[in-house]
Amino acid sequence: MKELTVHCIKAFFRGFGQIMLQANAVTGLLFLGAIYYDSTEMAVAAALCNVVAILTAKLMRFDRQDIENGLFGFNACLIGVALMYYFEPSIWVYVLMIISSILSTIIMGWAIKRELPAYTFPFVIFTWVSLFILSIPDLAIRSVPEHFVDIEALDDFLIQGHAFGQVLFQGSFVAGVVFFLGVFISRPIQALYAFVAVIVSVYISHSSHASNALINEGVFSFNAVLCGIAMGEDKVRAGMYVLISVIISTYFDIFMLKYGWTTLTFPFVFAMWVMYPIKRLDKWIVNKLEVLGVNKFIERMLD
Repeated sequence: MKELTVHCIKAFFRGFGQIMLQANAVTGLLFLGAIYYDSTEMAVAAALCNVVAILTAKLMRFDRQDIENGLFGFNACLIGVALMYYFEPSIWVYVLMIISSILSTIIMGWAIKRELPAYTFPFVIFTWVSLFILSIPDLAIRSVPEHFVDIEALDDFLIQGHAFGQVLFQGSFVAGVVFFLGVFISRPIQALYAFVAVIVSVYISHSSHASNALINEGVFSFNAVLCGIAMGEDKVRAGMYVLISVIISTYFDIFMLKYGWTTLTFPFVFAMWVMYPIKRLDKWIVNKLEVLGVNKFIERMLD
């Protein structure tokens, strides 16, 4: 019983951590706390969806370790936060929230089994569907008219904080800093790459004459944060992969917003799909070099 309890607790908090690709329960706890700091409704909705996802994964008999690592909870968490971001609480919102969490978990299980890079795509697709349904006039679902973003000065560091915060739809600088620290205590290199990724995305956004207000709020940078985390690792070429993925996601983000799309994290997902074959080719080349012993030769030359 104790082992099951520990397993469920890890799965719950790692579900939050995996929103930024961190299988770390402490990181997840910090994320949940930061969401609660900004919005009690969002925190409750995210927690509910996370539990629904875990129960669904168990009923579907998905891999126990994958469940414990939070791989089935993070899309559901994002769905809960997103629907509370766009709409005021109602029975329809919660029904769609739960249904979307169940379906996103099933899709995630299918993708993991086939080793497909789903990332946050289940969240994106089911949130788009939910937004369409809940926007039907006859349902009379009340939307949230305005969101608080605490920008009082055009400070680059404020943009960094808001970029991290916007990954989970949070407008306060405090929440963004907590998200950054949550990633940093889990994987410092990924947090630093994400920090630099924001700088690159801000430069691209300004160069593309995007809205200064949206740039300052981190709207054009939160996908870059995820790219920096996903591509960031302890390898020299990781910087190149981060740069390429950030360029792709930021330009695609600008393109989608220009034509009125609700972007969510799709620019990040799109960038990861573009990078997927490149990373696979990279892995194949490295394996071939290891077989030939070239890697060891290069390492000796560099020593």
